[in-house]
Amino acid sequence: MKIRTIRYILLSVISILVLYSALGFGKRSFEAYCPFGGMESIWGLFKSGEFSCALGPLNLSMLIAVLILTVIAKKSFCGWICPIGFLSELGGRLGSKIWPKRPEIGAKLNGILKLLRYPALIAALYFTYRTGELILRGYDPFYIIFSGFGHGTLGLISYIVLGLLVIGSLVIPMFFCRYLCPLGAVFDPFSRLGLIKLTRDADSCTGCGECDSACPHQLKPQRWKKIRHRDCTNCLECLEACPEKEVMDLKITI
Repeated sequence: MKIRTIRYILLSVISILVLYSALGFGKRSFEAYCPFGGMESIWGLFKSGEFSCALGPLNLSMLIAVLILTVIAKKSFCGWICPIGFLSELGGRLGSKIWPKRPEIGAKLNGILKLLRYPALIAALYFTYRTGELILRGYDPFYIIFSGFGHGTLGLISYIVLGLLVIGSLVIPMFFCRYLCPLGAVFDPFSRLGLIKLTRDADSCTGCGECDSACPHQLKPQRWKKIRHRDCTNCLECLEACPEKEVMDLKITI
């Protein structure tokens, strides 16, 4: 079975379970399983000893668990668990079918746009800490989609935000994850420390470029001996695309 098939099955099961909770069948709200809620809850716990709004201990536990996972295996949460990462990837693949020869965004501009997720993180935390409300809800694709534009969304604004994110994902693979995800910004310093990472045997590599074409985050795996980049999700698309045996491998390495 292909690695992508296994990954998509896992992501589908997780997405269905989140939807199950969102429809009111679970014991907890689907928001309880969002690790970013752990970040949003920190100031409230520090200031008043209480969780903000609908947040709870599970959010904080999820955050800690995911940060530990990131130190161990980089941003594997994004590539193997996150429903929004899954939808973003599917959007990117659909976009490639609609627009087979879409231009690839330049490396310099790509790097600059990635900085946007840091202001997104600061704004989300600042307004949440200041108001005690989950201000991000109206702009968060996770909440907008799984709540069905429920309480906390912003009507037309939320529809516009989600529409722009969908269009963005069709044009630029992983658009939201690359440029706007505040949780991705939280992961960044921990991902650089990730012990389990992809490696490339430069001596055996033929330089065909198949791994570069397969990478949904445009990380150019062919340039690395060890893929230390903070945005690598260990999705293994590059490994699966490589036509040579044992050139790409997943290893525990510093």
